[in-house]
Amino acid sequence: MMPRRAMALSLAVLLAAPMVGSIAYAADDAGVAGAFLRFGSSARTLGMGNAVTAMPDDTAGAYWNPAGLALLRTMELTGMGATLFDDTQFTFFSLGLPTENAGTFALTGSFFTSGSFERATLFEDLDESFSESSGLFALSYARGTGRFAWGVSLKSVSQTVAGASGGGIGADLGLYFRPHRSISFGMAYQNAIAPTITLDQQPEEFARSLRGGTALHFFQNRLLVSSDLIKTDTMDLDFRSGIEVWANRSFALRSGYDTVAEQSTFGAAFRWENWQIDYSFLNHALGGTNVLSATLRFGVPYGVKVHRDRTLFSPSGEDKAVEFAIDTAVRGTVENWQLVIQDDTGKQVRVLEGHGTPPEGVTWSGEDDNGRLVEDGNYHVKVVILDELGEQWDYDTSVRILGFQSRTRSPIRVEISGSESEPQEGKDR
Repeated sequence: MMPRRAMALSLAVLLAAPMVGSIAYAADDAGVAGAFLRFGSSARTLGMGNAVTAMPDDTAGAYWNPAGLALLRTMELTGMGATLFDDTQFTFFSLGLPTENAGTFALTGSFFTSGSFERATLFEDLDESFSESSGLFALSYARGTGRFAWGVSLKSVSQTVAGASGGGIGADLGLYFRPHRSISFGMAYQNAIAPTITLDQQPEEFARSLRGGTALHFFQNRLLVSSDLIKTDTMDLDFRSGIEVWANRSFALRSGYDTVAEQSTFGAAFRWENWQIDYSFLNHALGGTNVLSATLRFGVPYGVKVHRDRTLFSPSGEDKAVEFAIDTAVRGTVENWQLVIQDDTGKQVRVLEGHGTPPEGVTWSGEDDNGRLVEDGNYHVKVVILDELGEQWDYDTSVRILGFQSRTRSPIRVEISGSESEPQEGKDR
């Protein structure tokens, strides 16, 4: 007969298995070590059915394919939280840090904590409860350009069930290839070095997953359609698909589907400057789950940003011009740039442009393309750059022109035909 402790632990693991399976929402995944790692990394990726192997363009998506870290344009922090079943909690965070010449680094954490289970042996109820917790810390590195990149993640995982705990070390590998701006491909081998955890006596090795995906990019990335094929040890071949539509720069809708889990997902996003809030709803056999995540991007979140040294200037006054400082943050090279100035009616009055990276400062003195001063009013300024893939990145701002200073209201004396005329107070002469 098994020792009492081993018997209780074995039964505890069996009781916890359905909860672990609920995290992956796939019957074939129930009880498999490391199932919590396949839940998700953000509300955005979940909203697209986690079909993001070929479009890992943020630090959360790079969790599925570490090569995507090479696409980060600026430092980025993402955090996610989800409440599952029976007080089960799942949290995730990732911090990505791109460098100028040394590639991109990322630190990732993923944590799962279950509710309470009744503890018992095969013969009696021990009148006790236990819980399960699992965690991951990963250090990732990626290098490449907007066309081709590779990445690797080294991770440490741990698990605790009914007082017994263990840990292991593993690694993921990833590749990314984008031959044209309209299509990209990705491949990832998760648990290429599989962590092994021993809770009591029997070691358990995490399942390996091979992911291959493609993504179609339309309308300057405002419409994305992605699909993944995934083969995980002990599981059927899984097909996932997702779509993301940006109605404008600030709002997006998403949808996705997972064939093995028979799970459909829906999501939305709101983005303003450096902040992005994502929401997703998971509709599956066990019910529905709401997921919320937030992303903070530092620096230049849209690939290009323009700063003006003043919002109001007067070609006839002391402040005769405005200077625009243009910052860029794209992976790869900038092919050309434009600074387009339009009046309130949308009429284009001036275009400043050049090849390669924009200069540090661009000055406008209020003249049009023919050298004539424009009229007073508000002017819309748009900076557009094209990268080596032909993708467009833009940023908008505005300035106001006041062409003439206010006239004097001081009384003046005017001589007419040799006589003097008395000034009239409060009237312009």
